[in-house]
Amino acid sequence: MSIQESIAAHPIWFITWTVILLVTLISTWAMIPVVTKKTFSWIERTVPGDYPSLIQPIQSNEIQRPVIKTLRFMIALGALVIGVITFTAGIGDNQEAIWALAREFGLVIVNWVSGPGLHSVIVIFPAYLIYRFAKHLIPIFINDRVRKASEEDLETEIEKHVETLTSVLMTGTSVAILTITFLLVMAQLGINLAPLLAAAGVVGIAVGFGAQSLVRDIFSGIFIILENQYRVGDVVSVAGTVGLVEDINLRRTVLRDIDYIQHFIPNGEIKTASNYTKTKSRVHININVAYKEDLDHVITVLNRVGNELAEDPDWSDDILDAPQVLRVDNFGDSGIDIKVIGETVPIRQWDVMGQFRLRVKKAFDEVGIEIPFPHVTLYWGVGEPNVVAVQQADSNQ
Repeated sequence: MSIQESIAAHPIWFITWTVILLVTLISTWAMIPVVTKKTFSWIERTVPGDYPSLIQPIQSNEIQRPVIKTLRFMIALGALVIGVITFTAGIGDNQEAIWALAREFGLVIVNWVSGPGLHSVIVIFPAYLIYRFAKHLIPIFINDRVRKASEEDLETEIEKHVETLTSVLMTGTSVAILTITFLLVMAQLGINLAPLLAAAGVVGIAVGFGAQSLVRDIFSGIFIILENQYRVGDVVSVAGTVGLVEDINLRRTVLRDIDYIQHFIPNGEIKTASNYTKTKSRVHININVAYKEDLDHVITVLNRVGNELAEDPDWSDDILDAPQVLRVDNFGDSGIDIKVIGETVPIRQWDVMGQFRLRVKKAFDEVGIEIPFPHVTLYWGVGEPNVVAVQQADSNQ
């Protein structure tokens, strides 16, 4: 008898089971997200989750979505299997054999769910709770230790150090938790781990010989982080590239330069790291004035501009030491170089130098101090240059 003939011969049976399965499937499909969200909400209320603002936690939605998809798939598959078995039993001739098969299948599912399945959940759920506790406690611990070791550092420097250490330590903790959980779940499912671990050991040795640069990168990253050479948010020069540190882990450092180009630099390639913004930064400018200017007057004007800038409410928080004249630095081809230095909070030196140059130009214009440009004066070796030039001009007339 064909399927069409069986359905035609048993329409009530087919319609009844179809309606029951569809209602069950749709209602369960709709309830899964609700139950999943309520479960995760309970976990978030029960387990500490008030993370410091420096650390971006994994959103619970990123975990909920795959869980919902997995549960929906399993329920849809189960409904399909049950529907096929029960419908076949209802219209078939050998109903006892079909029901016996269904009972055996059900027993297998129940035994698996109550055995390895339940044991796997018992392993995975505590692992998730441990991850959440680690996500909460690690930033607090690192923040406390860093502040005790860096009492005189600026708040921004402490935050950058905490963010960098927390990011690296949480990555390592997550990998460790995931690896241990995976091995425990495999063991609960009855998979023999000895061949797997042996194969992993052989592969690890082979990879170790072929990935010496990776090992070098990791060891270099460990020393960079432990020695606090630079952190996320610092401006550094490494491997011939200058940029803002966007990310750092044990393997590589990510820089963003002034053209907004992102550079990925393996830590093993970093021989020298120059940090422009650690603890504090320096204003360092050479101001060029004409030879005819009174240097005492020029120095007075420059110091006044530096003090006014440091007292400006819009800039006072950025300046630790007002820009002041250090010395007459050089006799140039067109003018005299006067060196000005000062100190700012990290990464603000370039903005302060730009504002200082702007104010110096305005101040020089107000008092008539000349900022020279390159020019050449011809001197014939006899008398004053200007006198020689005038005499030659008269002779030509």
